[in-house]
Amino acid sequence: MWDPENYTLAAHVLPRLLGFIYFFAIGAFIFQIKSLLGKEGILPVSEYLSYFSKYSPKARYYYIPSLFWLSSSDCALLGVVFLGTSISIFLMLGIYPALCLIILFILYLSIVSVGQDFLSFGWESFLLEITFYTFLISLTPIPNTLCWININFLLFRFHVQAGTIKFQSRDPCWRDMTGASFHYESQPLPTAWAWYVHKLPLSLHKMSTFMMFVCECIVPFGLFLTEEIRAFSGILLITLQIAFWLTGNFSYLNHMTAVFCIICFSNHYLAWLNPDIQNHPSSLLSDMFLTVIGTLFFSLQIVRLWQHFHRYRNPLTVWLDRLSPFHLVNRYGLFAIMTKQRIEIIIEGSEDGDVWKEYLLSYKPSEITRRPRRISPYQPRIDWQMWFLPFDDFESATWFQKFLYHLLKGSPEVLKLIRHNPFPEKPPKYIRAVMYDYHFSTRKQKKELGWWWQRQWIGPFSPVMTLQELAN
Repeated sequence: MWDPENYTLAAHVLPRLLGFIYFFAIGAFIFQIKSLLGKEGILPVSEYLSYFSKYSPKARYYYIPSLFWLSSSDCALLGVVFLGTSISIFLMLGIYPALCLIILFILYLSIVSVGQDFLSFGWESFLLEITFYTFLISLTPIPNTLCWININFLLFRFHVQAGTIKFQSRDPCWRDMTGASFHYESQPLPTAWAWYVHKLPLSLHKMSTFMMFVCECIVPFGLFLTEEIRAFSGILLITLQIAFWLTGNFSYLNHMTAVFCIICFSNHYLAWLNPDIQNHPSSLLSDMFLTVIGTLFFSLQIVRLWQHFHRYRNPLTVWLDRLSPFHLVNRYGLFAIMTKQRIEIIIEGSEDGDVWKEYLLSYKPSEITRRPRRISPYQPRIDWQMWFLPFDDFESATWFQKFLYHLLKGSPEVLKLIRHNPFPEKPPKYIRAVMYDYHFSTRKQKKELGWWWQRQWIGPFSPVMTLQELAN
């Protein structure tokens, strides 16, 4: 592992594969950014930056590192998105990879920093951190040893933290290995495959949960062993991501993690790629500079991993805090607590307060006869945010209140996020959000009635509201 000269092919291919990830990570905003963050969107960037300028005028550029300080107009938002999508294509083609990586890092960091509720997922930080270390190893024909150690340690740390946090949470369903039996039904945006896998016997669910823990907690240690064990570990980690992808839509996370695993394979296993690579040594000055940078960030990664198990602070913790706005050494740990119940928030509008009609979003479960869709690596941000609503109350969900306001206002940009608007002529007078308990249908219901879901009324999530009430 510690000889990067044996992994020059992986170091050469990884930037191109990241170009593919960025194509979806940034390109997806072509269809969403104005609706989410534009002038007439749900959480306008201009208002967010204006508020932060008043709250922290001296440190605003540090805490929100974004190009949108220069301009937060809709044209600027789309300009960054189109530029990032174009640069991702250049990166896929291998055109000046180091330059493309740093540009994509700046562009995506600019979006993430102002994304507010809609860009608060762990994979944005993971992508930025991967990009930073990939940039460092792309600066020299043979990756610097410390920088190579760093990028491997990130892959190790991501998986180990994801596995161990489930035990740390003391969630009983992880400890008795029944977590998978709930996951397929309760995850944010399941696929049709999830319906079928959910019907498997409990013993198989327990076995799959156990294998997940093996892959996340034990397999990553293989990254520190021989080339053969590293390659086998990489295959297992990729297989785990394929399994996640088959049954769920987790944005570009599974694709990105699988792509990242390319660093597990030495030149011996990637020789079939046969790229033209010049493996001449780097200059002494550049190697010394990268060694210093690599040593610093490896130390910070060690501290971050230590913090995962021990919460007390140490002197290097200050550096982690200072780097947090740039997403360079992040905390990881997905699905610490398993959601056992699927509560869906359904938005309804009415003209008279008696007859209510449903708004339908594009991808989240709604009609019980609608088959779950395959959409990843594309991420519909509004559909994802709706999944988190039941974990809080209506008064705390500021973004959701603004979303309802725009529906009552009939804002064209926000209505683009809706698959079916039951009031195409003019907005309704009243709006509300109600809760339903969703479960996968039975085999009999699916066969005879064509149901994918069954649902049961729970109660109101929000009060009945008018445009004037939401405006206040």
